[in-house]
Amino acid sequence: MIVAVSMPVYAETETSQIDTSSRPAVEIKYNDPSDPFEAINRTMWDFNYLFLDRYITRPVAHGYKNYVPTQVRTGVNNFVYNLEEPSSLVNNTLQGKWAWAANAGGRFTINTTIGLLGLVDVADMMGMPRKQDDFNEVLGYYGTPNGPYFMAPFYGPIVTREIASDWVDGLYFPLSELTMWQSVLKWGLKGLHARTKAIDQERLLDNALDPYAFVKDAYLQHIDYKVFDGDVPSSQVDDELLDEYLDELE
Repeated sequence: MIVAVSMPVYAETETSQIDTSSRPAVEIKYNDPSDPFEAINRTMWDFNYLFLDRYITRPVAHGYKNYVPTQVRTGVNNFVYNLEEPSSLVNNTLQGKWAWAANAGGRFTINTTIGLLGLVDVADMMGMPRKQDDFNEVLGYYGTPNGPYFMAPFYGPIVTREIASDWVDGLYFPLSELTMWQSVLKWGLKGLHARTKAIDQERLLDNALDPYAFVKDAYLQHIDYKVFDGDVPSSQVDDELLDEYLDELE
């Protein structure tokens, strides 16, 4: 962000006081190639962070964590993520990640049967960890750039590549069988789980000098981490606080 300041000449009054009406006019210009719509995005950020999160999302997340047993929250999250294993199988295959593709297929089979429709992550207990790739990562793997960064109202940070690709994952079973309201419920449960995980990191965001920039940097690095499976070739997370916040996005 570049701040351009025009400096006028002050005229001294008889009382030797500065004329406050002649204070410098401050013009703020944003110059981040990844965020060409920063002025609009910051307005959306203020709505999401200062209103929506403060008065709705944060209280709901704290209530969910405090009053819903951990086993129930974990089971619901396992069930939701199990629905995405088939699309992860396809996306890993498209990237030539054969082992992870087989892992996704095995996890879906095991957890859907032995794991009671995915409520219990039996596959993880058997040494098959969850690693889910979406179609956005396929495009990134083959060199498609992120595109402009957006702060979407009610949703949060997103890049253009995600907007253009997220619908593809819904074409695969069982996501393709969900009704619109079931899909909305799934999205809401995923978001609630992610927000609950981020409770311990609220202090990092609340104490950041520029929370908007902090979240943007964390999210863009999170996107790169997903595409490169955590092995980003040209950039590393040097800020310890940013690294801690990134861990909560996983």
